[in-house]
Amino acid sequence: MEGYFDYYKLYLAGQYTPVEINMLTNMDAEPDHYPVEVYDLDGNDVGTAASKTAYVTLWNAIPTNSAIGILKGGQGPFSFVLELKPGQTVPAKVTGDPVHLFSGIFSNQFGSEFN
Repeated sequence: MEGYFDYYKLYLAGQYTPVEINMLTNMDAEPDHYPVEVYDLDGNDVGTAASKTAYVTLWNAIPTNSAIGILKGGQGPFSFVLELKPGQTVPAKVTGDPVHLFSGIFSNQFGSEFN
């Protein structure tokens, strides 16, 4: 051992490798708001998250995702830190599609009186 940092890496930091990862939509764009639909790494819709904390909790509860690592909050609303387990590869993104709560509310149906 060389010093305190080596001791920290070996015994205190754990075996996970922290990696920054961004949330992107299925169209590879950054979402603009919460709530979002949460997808596992296989692309399956697993639920809706109303906040970043809810997204992290739901994402980590999925066995497919937790086999890769542990997702934690990062800087900004759509950036995360993935603590990658040994031997796993970094996914390209975590996926969340915004839920548009007001879709369909303002649609109008006009009938024609002159048919």
